[in-house]
Amino acid sequence: MEEYGLSENKEKVKQWYDGFIFGKQREIYNPWSITNYLKTQTLSSYWTNSSSNRLVGTLIQEGSKNLKISFERLLQGESITTEMDEQIVYDQLNEEAAVWSLLLASGYLKVEKFEAYMTNFGEWKQEYELKLTNFEVKVMFRNMVRNGLTMLLLFTIILSKHCWREMERP
Repeated sequence: MEEYGLSENKEKVKQWYDGFIFGKQREIYNPWSITNYLKTQTLSSYWTNSSSNRLVGTLIQEGSKNLKISFERLLQGESITTEMDEQIVYDQLNEEAAVWSLLLASGYLKVEKFEAYMTNFGEWKQEYELKLTNFEVKVMFRNMVRNGLTMLLLFTIILSKHCWREMERP
């Protein structure tokens, strides 16, 4: 960043694009986003705009109440703790654990803490504390939620106008 005269933005760039974890390596930036940032010198969601996020949006919109509450906590900067199976099976994406697995494998989430243990009942548990990877991902999800609410509002307006017209007919 020094080469580009952008040293003063290091902390902002870290907040936006850092957060990926591979093994014990925790200081991993998104190379696609960094390259685009250096080219444009503008903080923006480059990686999340490089492909369709429709599947992720659909899974969250159609997910359970609990999934939506957990997702809201993530958007507020909190972490969630959940069990999940790291082996993603497409047929199981209606299950909450599979959605978190997909989001983790896709890079939208990162593991803050992992704990494997035996319960008092002899059951093996694997719990993951998850957070959004970085601010770039948070911006993408906030926009996704905002766009979804806009569509819901438009649908409600159109439906209410139609209902009023029907009620006004003799």
